Amino acid sequence: MKKLVREYWKLILIFSIPYLFIIVASVVKVNYDVVAPASITRVSETIDVDNNSRYESNINVVSVYSYSKVSLLNYLMAKINKNVTVSKTYEYEVTDYNLVYTSGVIQKRVSIYNAIISAYKKAGYDDIIDENSYKGYVIHTLSTYAPSQLKLGDIIVKFNGIDLKGLTGENEFEKVASDILYERKTYPITVERTELIDGKYVTNLYDFQIASNYFYNRGEEKYISFGIYTYEYIIPKENGDFPKYTWDFGNSIGPSGGLMQSLYVYEELTSFNVTKNKKIVGTGTIDSYGNAGSIGGIYQKVITAYLTGADIFFVPVSTLDPEIYQNESNYKEAKESYDNLDDPKMKLVVVSSLDDIIDYLKNN
Repeated sequence: MKKLVREYWKLILIFSIPYLFIIVASVVKVNYDVVAPASITRVSETIDVDNNSRYESNINVVSVYSYSKVSLLNYLMAKINKNVTVSKTYEYEVTDYNLVYTSGVIQKRVSIYNAIISAYKKAGYDDIIDENSYKGYVIHTLSTYAPSQLKLGDIIVKFNGIDLKGLTGENEFEKVASDILYERKTYPITVERTELIDGKYVTNLYDFQIASNYFYNRGEEKYISFGIYTYEYIIPKENGDFPKYTWDFGNSIGPSGGLMQSLYVYEELTSFNVTKNKKIVGTGTIDSYGNAGSIGGIYQKVITAYLTGADIFFVPVSTLDPEIYQNESNYKEAKESYDNLDDPKMKLVVVSSLDDIIDYLKNN
């Protein structure tokens, strides 16, 4: 055996190089993220409304596979797959799995609450919320440069001396923070935090001083950022003079199912077959006022909807004004993906709210 190795060592080395490369490439990480098509899931598997609807809705949320800082091997394989998007990892992106998962769970919970609130109100059940429903602004994502005092799940109730009262139709925290002009100056913030202490969950208020940071956007314009991303946190009532609802997290996390969740809840509440037995797929966040929000991975979501036989795919935009939405990234990516499909029968429909979806379905 040793004699054979000595005699053919050059040949052995040549044939070993590809295998060694694969091993090394599967271990070495690169600063690139990969997004690939995944699957669709019926909203009925996540939310249930006790209203004895006569219809079996076929309304679906769509998910993608998303990986941060992939291996060199995965990067190379993704580059040759036309259905996969490869992009540079955001410089300040947190990639720790536990933090990413926690962030996704918070976003999913908010998306379900907002879907329930917006759909119930659209169906005429305004008492789905009351004066106790608004809680503050929950931190759902933190960048690597975010203030160390803050944690995912903290609920901001006061910032820079201003009480955040909520229910205004805009993100008050982001508005107040956008008025900050001075780099690395400290500002007072009050958060409500629920934590496990001595085996029991306890909610306390904490006052901190946090510092702003100075960064550049793509236009090279300077702006102040705390590295904090928030949602208005409104919890719907569990009991009242309205049909009871139940929900769970299902098999996905993140906020992108909000828009389709609101459509499903509305149809269940009204017992009106607004979807007309079509297979509906879509994406987009939803706020408690019924407004749609943009979301990532839409190129792959269009492909997923097409491969699963969707009749309609709803694309979230900020307005139905074509001069505006045709320049928005969600629409441009969705349209590019759609145009690359092989003879699609699926319709691509832009919407900016739950109202837009209902109006479209009623008239088509």
